[in-house]
Amino acid sequence: MSAATRFRTDGMSVLRAARAGGYAVAAFNAVNLETAQAVVRAASAQRAPVILQISQNAARHAGLAHLAALGLSLKAEADVPVILHFDHAETPEVALDALRLGFEGVMLEGDDPALLWPLARMAHAGGGYLEAEYEVVEKGGRRGERHDPADLGRFAQDAHCDLLAVDLGSAHKHEHKDAQLDFARLDALAAATPLPLVLHGASSVPEAQLAQAARSGVAKVNLATDLTLAFTDAVRDALGAGAKDPRAYLDAGRRAMQARAETYIALLGGAGRA
Repeated sequence: MSAATRFRTDGMSVLRAARAGGYAVAAFNAVNLETAQAVVRAASAQRAPVILQISQNAARHAGLAHLAALGLSLKAEADVPVILHFDHAETPEVALDALRLGFEGVMLEGDDPALLWPLARMAHAGGGYLEAEYEVVEKGGRRGERHDPADLGRFAQDAHCDLLAVDLGSAHKHEHKDAQLDFARLDALAAATPLPLVLHGASSVPEAQLAQAARSGVAKVNLATDLTLAFTDAVRDALGAGAKDPRAYLDAGRRAMQARAETYIALLGGAGRA
């Protein structure tokens, strides 16, 4: 049995174990070969499960099928569990495409159970999972919103979802760690469901608060902006030092992103879990 086959059916067990064990699995966004390699190499170095995350925006740039093939190739060669996740799908159709291409997890924007449960059914048929957006986390023109924690269980039941993205005060695409998480709200949401909770926009959150969230029911932590900045800064430095070969400056970015990813994996309690 290949590594990809072996780990494909383990995605939800990995996330359930994180929720039960009081730690979180880091979900890092990748947009090309070097960023995807940085994610997988960081997980291997830390002996941790990891979520290699491809967003709708990345798929628009590079092509969903191409990124799926890249992710599946890295997953097949990995010596730790790598969960391939499609994030922020904007329509059910593209989410279904991702599942057909081999993604084991998908997240669809929107909170309509009538759209979510058919997607959950297909994900489950392939041994995968559905992440549902119970609450919107601020992103561009999408304003944050919060619902009654008491309604969380009913929503999860109606949507047939496996993970629940919630709003605790973070923000997408934020370059400064000045968000303040609402831990009283997290306690109420965690008490309302045994399902793993998901924190989007984690680059905006101080590191100590991320570690606390991981101990309090958040089992998947989405990180993109902070790692992108590390990659870009390293590429800029390499170019400034005279690098001309793309392999040289992209390798600098890859190494910087891997180092940052390793820091987050350890911070969230995932090191040594694979």
